[in-house]
Parts: sequence; structure tokens; C-alpha cells
Amino acid sequence: MKISTIYKLSAVLCLFGCFAVIAADIIGIILHEEHNPFKNTISMLAIGKYGWIQDLGLDFLAMGYVALAIGLFTWKKNNIRWLIGLAVLVLIGADLVMIAEHNQYAGRPGEKIHRKLVYILAGLFLTLHILVYPYLKFLKPFLEKFTIWVGGLWLFLAPLLPLMPDNINGAYERFICSLLVIWPAVVSYNLWKSANLENASHE
Repeated sequence: MKISTIYKLSAVLCLFGCFAVIAADIIGIILHEEHNPFKNTISMLAIGKYGWIQDLGLDFLAMGYVALAIGLFTWKKNNIRWLIGLAVLVLIGADLVMIAEHNQYAGRPGEKIHRKLVYILAGLFLTLHILVYPYLKFLKPFLEKFTIWVGGLWLFLAPLLPLMPDNINGAYERFICSLLVIWPAVVSYNLWKSANLENASHE
């Protein structure tokens, strides 16, 4: 398989995962008549007969993170810090799958499992940005500052989530979690573009 094809395939899978998790949230809100997206957290959509929709969206996002790790590994295979960063991408995917499997406990007995997984996700996402930001500029120059900004926003805003009033808890969580979707989507899109440039250089 050509390297450019791996870039494109991983980028497509990552973008699909990003769009899928957004679609799952929207569909879940529509189907759960009692769900208020401003008051109720995303995890509450996993409760009930339509909970599988939210779980599936998270699974697709997890697939996207792993696919992005594969694409970025193909793009750059040296430097231990970079490789640890890619390993963190895979761990984020694994954590998202476990959240999908256990988020039925949100707001119920067993919630500690769910909460621990969410805290791990928060730490992994910040660690990822700290590790990979210097190298993404070689994929696209603006990605270095973009990654710093996303990591900074995450560091500043994510810890405030438990302090949010109940009437905006869901809205704030969705705002924060948008960073989990925006960052891989932007990086994977630029990985796709790099594949096109590589193909053009060989024509």
C-alpha cells in the first residue's frame, strides 16, 4: 500500500469518527425526549434504550484516534517523544471505548468507574498536546500553535467542569468536549492534504 494511501485512509477514518460522535449526540438528543442538552451531560445519553447510539459514536471516535495514530506514525517514525505521543493517541482511543462500555453508570451506582475513565481521558488529552506540538509544524506550520492553543484551552477550561451550575453543565461539557473532536479533525484533514501533495510531487 502506498504511503499516501495510508495517509488518506487514516484521515478519512478519523474524520468519520469525529463526525459520527457529533451525529450520535444530535440523534441522541432528538430521541431522548427528556434530555436537555444544556442541563444534562453527554454521558446521560447512554442511559436507556437509545444509549447504544451514544456508545457507537464514542466507539467511532475511538477508531478515529487510533487511525490518526497509524497515519501519523507512517508520516513520522523517529523521535521517542513523538512516538510516545502517538502511543497516547492509541490510549485515548482505548479509554474512549471503555467509557462507551461503562458510561451506563453515569449518574448511577458504579459512577466511579465512569468518572475515573473521564479523568484519565482528560490527562491523556493534555499529555498528547504537550508531547506532539513541536513536530506537527512539519506537517503544517500552523498546527504547532494550533495544538498549543487547544492544549492551553483544555488545561484552563476542563478543570472548571465540576464547578459548573447544573443548569449549564451539559452545555459546558459539550463545549469542552468539542476540543476532543476539533483537534483530531484538523490534524487528519492536513494529513489528507499532505497525501495529495505527495501524489502531486510524483506526477
